[in-house]
Amino acid sequence: MSDQIDAAIARANTGLNRVKIERRDRKLALRGTLPVKPGEPGQRKRRYIALGIYANPDGVKVAKAKAQKLESDLNLDRFNWSDWEANVLSADSKSAQDWGKEFAKKKQLSIKPASYRANYEDPLKSLPNKTLSEELLRAHILSRSSVDSWTRKNDCMVYTALCKFAGISADFSDIRGNHKPKPVKASDLPSDEEIEQIWETLLPGWQWIYGMLATYGLRPHEVFRIADHKGIASPTGKISILDDSKTGGRDVWPLPDKWRAQFNLTTVVLPDIRFEGRDNQQMGQRVSANLRGKLPHKPYALRHAWAIRSAVMGVPDSIAARWMEHSVAVHAETYHAAINQLQHEAIWRRANQLGNSI
Repeated sequence: MSDQIDAAIARANTGLNRVKIERRDRKLALRGTLPVKPGEPGQRKRRYIALGIYANPDGVKVAKAKAQKLESDLNLDRFNWSDWEANVLSADSKSAQDWGKEFAKKKQLSIKPASYRANYEDPLKSLPNKTLSEELLRAHILSRSSVDSWTRKNDCMVYTALCKFAGISADFSDIRGNHKPKPVKASDLPSDEEIEQIWETLLPGWQWIYGMLATYGLRPHEVFRIADHKGIASPTGKISILDDSKTGGRDVWPLPDKWRAQFNLTTVVLPDIRFEGRDNQQMGQRVSANLRGKLPHKPYALRHAWAIRSAVMGVPDSIAARWMEHSVAVHAETYHAAINQLQHEAIWRRANQLGNSI
């Protein structure tokens, strides 16, 4: 492994003229002739900048980027020690909290705000003011979550990425667990008849929201992320969800198709709430908050009911999962347990009808 790291360092140094990456024991550093610090005698000195980065493949990549930045500063005569003092900290003096703040800035620039808040914000803010290491993070993960929980799985993902960013080798696969979405219970879902009855009790704007959620199996925020409402009135009723939805763009078809007319979905009547400038999570929360107390179930139950309905109506899992924009495995794990005895019999009858027609 040592020879491989040395070879990686040699490759990284290709193209660098005034700065070189060197390994000092288990850590990486930059070496070059640099301006003296304020108050020091002389003009320039050959010295090292310790990066606090471990000598591993990911660390070499980070060191290469820092070397290029340092060389650029020197070539453009804009080197300033104040810009590099923080990077001189060794791994023993730079805390997990400090690394977390740096990593947070990077992630906020590369992912959607809602995704950052849902996955990264809490794990990174919770980091202790202690030296970053695999051992520290492992203990932190175990203290924050239970076995096979979503939090455990997410923490392992976030902290693995943090270690890669800091150039520290880490592997949390042994404690990551096996979190799976909870299967939907049939008793928590409204029947088609109940959905029709509930729709009648709502005000016009919320009737349209409720009808779209039920007919297309949308996530609550996706009723505000439809590319063109004209699709509702097309022969097939197909609508397209915009790319800025939770899982990106997709096409969806109405199930059952009769609800397009029954719920008057071609006439778009939105409730009087502000949705401009709000992200997906905020919009979903607004929909849920406004419908709370008006429904005997959660708005998301309509999406679950649509998934069960798709199976009863004979839509293959692979197609239904694509329309809902999740994996076939998640689709099966989440919804198959909720198919009740009567629905199983309906699927059996439909399968035999199709078989007899061949």
